[in-house]
Amino acid sequence: MNPLNLMRKTWPSSLMILSLLLGFAVGAQATAAETAGLQVLTEESPPLNFIRDGEITGLATEVVRELAKRTGSAATIRLVPWQEGYQALLEQPDVALFSTVMTAERKPLFKWVGPLAVLDTNLYALKGSAIKIANLDDARKVNRIATVAKYYSEQILEKEGFTNTQSYPNREATVRALLDGKVQLLASSNLGMPAALKKMDGSMDDVETVFTLSTDLFYIAFSKATSPERVARWQDALDGMKRDGSFAKIYARWLPAEIPPGIFQLVTEEYPPITFMKDGKPSGFVTDMVREIAARQKIPDDIRLTSWKNAYNMALLHPKVVLFSAERTPEREKLFQWVGPVGKNSAMLYAKKGSGIRINSLEEAKAIGAIATTTNWFTEQHLKREGFKNLRSSPDPRENVRQLMKGEVQLSIFTDITIPEIVRDAGYGMQDLEPVFTVVQTYFYIALSRDTPAEVAHAWQSTLDRMKQDGTFEKIYRRYLPDVDLDDLLKQ
Repeated sequence: MNPLNLMRKTWPSSLMILSLLLGFAVGAQATAAETAGLQVLTEESPPLNFIRDGEITGLATEVVRELAKRTGSAATIRLVPWQEGYQALLEQPDVALFSTVMTAERKPLFKWVGPLAVLDTNLYALKGSAIKIANLDDARKVNRIATVAKYYSEQILEKEGFTNTQSYPNREATVRALLDGKVQLLASSNLGMPAALKKMDGSMDDVETVFTLSTDLFYIAFSKATSPERVARWQDALDGMKRDGSFAKIYARWLPAEIPPGIFQLVTEEYPPITFMKDGKPSGFVTDMVREIAARQKIPDDIRLTSWKNAYNMALLHPKVVLFSAERTPEREKLFQWVGPVGKNSAMLYAKKGSGIRINSLEEAKAIGAIATTTNWFTEQHLKREGFKNLRSSPDPRENVRQLMKGEVQLSIFTDITIPEIVRDAGYGMQDLEPVFTVVQTYFYIALSRDTPAEVAHAWQSTLDRMKQDGTFEKIYRRYLPDVDLDDLLKQ
């Protein structure tokens, strides 16, 4: 498959390339009979795997060959059309198909080893443009975003209601538009962008990623009847390559500008002062806590900052995803494993200064004309759970401030920790608002995906507990919030 088609909705075929290659990572103790009975299938999809000088090569091919060498396994990669490989995976035993993107629909159909590679749909800007994108609302304000007609990246923006896109026939045309200054941003995949730039006599040094719209992870998909022992051996072999650095070296040869997927995926959002981007690097007091936990457990702290929706969906779907920070609500309790608490806040209803609005109970708040909430935030979920019908949801919390100041809503709900930054970014000051009612006081946590082994969650919790005991927790917290009372947090 041409790499320019990776971001089409038909990219499942290219996804299988990676899974196939990793399929070679047969466990060190696999029997010859087991290995011989395995079909390893994929399709051509540079740079993951493709034919060059009559041989299969590429990032995934190199990984598979190393895995085969380490496990003493013999396997033959066979290139087939995606649909043929997928049908074999569904209908036949002992089939490994890569690169396969894990989706909610596919997850229960197969067994999985990975992740092998990351497919990010990004917004790119020219290097040095000084364009800062913290969320989708920021992206909507730029003059023009280049997209490729019918590609997945264009479909994402269309679904989100973007009206400032300019559609082009191919990825090279979007790159030229960006390099010529006709557009301010370009929507593309991290796998297709290097090749497109090269064709236009450019390189990844000419651009920078300013925001990640969505993240998909490539795996090896095994047919459902594959033995759990075989799948575990393959996963152990891949994890071993990640621990000793050989996986990263292969990744860097093919995708030097990309961060390879680790054993754990650490994801967060822009939510200062808890998590936010500073000087091109994720920062914030919970970010620093996650980094400290990772360091003590010798885990690379390759943190991805993206939208809450993207991060949340990754944690719902994939194993070994660390999502931070998250409120531990009744709706979420059984969806994740919880480490914490790492902070506390109060969810409060705010009115425009001088409005004269006084609220003494939730019932009185339900009678208000309209309350602005942030889509999928715990504050919105809490009000919905309490039976509120007068909510006006927006994906960007700054829009809630603007609606309040323009009189489009009578109240907005925020937390006391995060509201100062949100109000400032919206162009106002805290003197323009006033709190009128405290809805709930809550603690927030680090959330680990449900499929993560329980012993991993226990190790994270034990490390956090030691940080509270040795003073590290308080030291990190007070770098950002020096005057907060931490007594109850330190006891939990």
